[in-house]
This record gives sequence, structure tokens and C-alpha cells, in this order.
Amino acid sequence: MMNGLTKNSEQLIYLISCALHGTVGKKEVLNDIDFNGLYVLALSHSVAAMVCMALETAEIFQKADQEIKKKWLESKNKAIRKNLLFDTDREILMNEMEAEGIWHMPLKGSTLKDWYPQYGMREMSDNDILFDGSKRAQVKKIFLDHGYFAENYNKGNHDVYKKQPVYNFEMHTSLFSEYAYQDLAKKYAGVKDKLLRDEEKEHRFHFTPEDFYVFVMAHAYKHYSHGGTGIRTLVDIYVMNQKIGKSLDWSYVENELESLGILDYEKRSRVLAKKLFGSAWPVTEIVLTEAEQQMLLYHLGASTYGNVGNRVNNQLHAMQGGEKPISSLTKLKYCLQRLFPGRSWCRQCYPLVYKHPWLLPAFWIWRIIDRLVTNGKSILMEIRSIKKSM
Repeated sequence: MMNGLTKNSEQLIYLISCALHGTVGKKEVLNDIDFNGLYVLALSHSVAAMVCMALETAEIFQKADQEIKKKWLESKNKAIRKNLLFDTDREILMNEMEAEGIWHMPLKGSTLKDWYPQYGMREMSDNDILFDGSKRAQVKKIFLDHGYFAENYNKGNHDVYKKQPVYNFEMHTSLFSEYAYQDLAKKYAGVKDKLLRDEEKEHRFHFTPEDFYVFVMAHAYKHYSHGGTGIRTLVDIYVMNQKIGKSLDWSYVENELESLGILDYEKRSRVLAKKLFGSAWPVTEIVLTEAEQQMLLYHLGASTYGNVGNRVNNQLHAMQGGEKPISSLTKLKYCLQRLFPGRSWCRQCYPLVYKHPWLLPAFWIWRIIDRLVTNGKSILMEIRSIKKSM
């Protein structure tokens, strides 16, 4: 272990670097590799395909057990297939939106994935598309006509559509939730006015490179400051800077980041990503400050989409303010807010309760019973996280 990093974590970062640079991993770094432990870690951060691409060139992988090799290769091939399926259906669905005059813009991963060195290296869990919220019903019909079912519709700032075997689309009417991220939601409320029209499509839009970079960082910070975000986010930041970093108007970018209050977060993330992935060096040869070590450990402990412990701890500290240990009073306030959310919380997810606040007491009882029945394990994890918070 080095600075709190496990051997699996060190090898994960090293193999990601090797994949990005097309470098064969050194025997001395990989000679004691735990393929199963590394696989579990890579899966939790959605980088198994990328790590597999590096492993395939390593001699130790060629000598590995056939079942282990099969498991890794299946993950890589599934990621490639998934991207192919997503790319095909996304284009079909967006062309339908184009034909019906619905403005739209693909977001984040569908652009970032094409900036990685190999196809399928950047795994996709879903497709995010921003669209004209006034055409929500029309968009729903398009998806239903193509065999999707609506897992979530008109309950927040995005609708979720799924279809077997792997299709998953999040259709956003706004980039950030007004309830959960008020400052970010306000900043991006009029985002349509800043978008550029695609050359060959009348109703398809895209960000300028500068605004794309700022939005990706804002989205990353949303996760980082809430439940955390995994190592793939740092890889995205590195790849993004390699692709467009030199051509950006950094004066504009930094002004935008400053206005969002995330300039320091962006700089720390960019520097750390560059140190980790700027060359295919073993982690033991990379010099990190204490703050960078803590930031890296936070990413590694979060998995792709964060965890309950981070979310609870971050919210408790935000409620209390300052650096003091979390008090019992703050924990009590947090529990009361979670058990009895106010009217404003219901605005997006439960509009009927928002319109008729006299329903709140009955809603609270229903919600508690419903969560205990459908999500009891998650509630138990949250309770444990509250107790552990310092």
C-alpha cells in the first residue's frame, strides 16, 4: 500500500494509464496482480473495458486462468457492443426528434467517449439528451413507438426510458434539478440561448468547446460534492484536456467556473488527472501532495456514482457549516428533513402534493412505509452513515 492506496487501486490507475497511452504494462508492476479483486474494483468504477484493453497486451494476462481471461474479455466486448447499440439507437431517436421539429442536444458521455483512444474504452451506462421540455409528450411517444418503456416520466427534470437488452436514455428538460442544485439550475436555466446549431441538422445543437468543458466540470462537481464520483471522472477530465484543452479560451472558462464556485475544484481535478494519467508511470513513482492523495482516495472510495456514506456526510457538513465535528442536533435535523420533506421538495417528484400541501401528513406516512418496503437496505445504510459521520 502507498499513502492509503491498495495494490488493486495502484494497478488500476497504472493500467488505465497504459490503456490511454497504448503502453505495455511493466512486469514488475503487475507480477502479483489479483485479477478477481482488480475486476471487482474496475467494474465499480465503470473502467473494466479500458483496463482489459491494457491487460490484453501484458504477458501475465496471457498466462492467466482461462475463466479469468474470459470474464475480463466479456466485459470489454459488452462495453463495445453497448456503445454500438447506443450509437445506433441514439441517432434513430434524434432523427425522429429532428423530423418533428424538437430541438435537442446529446450530452456528456456520448461526446466524451469518442475522444478516447479506442472505441468502447469509455463505458456508457446511459444516454443523456437535453430537449425542449414543452415537447415532453411527443418525445415520450417517439420512445414508446420504438419499443421503450417509461421508467420515470414527468417527475423531475428528466425522464427515463429503457428497452432490452441494454438501452437506457435519460431525457433532460433542464440540465440540473431546481430543488437539489438551485445555483447550477439557475445558471443553466437559459442554456438554449448559448447553444450552437449543428451544421447538418436544424434542430440539433451543441455547446461551444468552452461551454462543454464548463458543463462537464459542473456535472462532475455535482456528483463529487454529493455522493462522490469515481476514478472515471478523473480520466474524463484528462481526456477532455488532451482533446480540447490547448484550444480553449481559458479566460472565459475560468470566469465561468468562478461564477459557479467550482474554479478551485476544476484546477485540483485537472492537476491530479494530469499527474495520474499524463504518462504511463506506476503510482509509486508519482509525487502527490497530501491534499491530492486525499482527493484520489475520495474518488477511489466512491465508485462510479458515489455512495450513501459520502452523500450523508457531505449533506451533514453542508447543514452544519464549518469544520467542527457533526453534532447530534445536526444529525437530528437531517433525520427530520429526510422523514418529513417540505413542500418545495415535492415540486418536481410529487407535483400533486406540492399543489395541495394539506396532503403532506398523509404523504409522509405513505413515503415512510413505501421506503421501508421497497428500499429498506438503503435506509439501513443511511442510518449507519449518520451514526458514523464525524
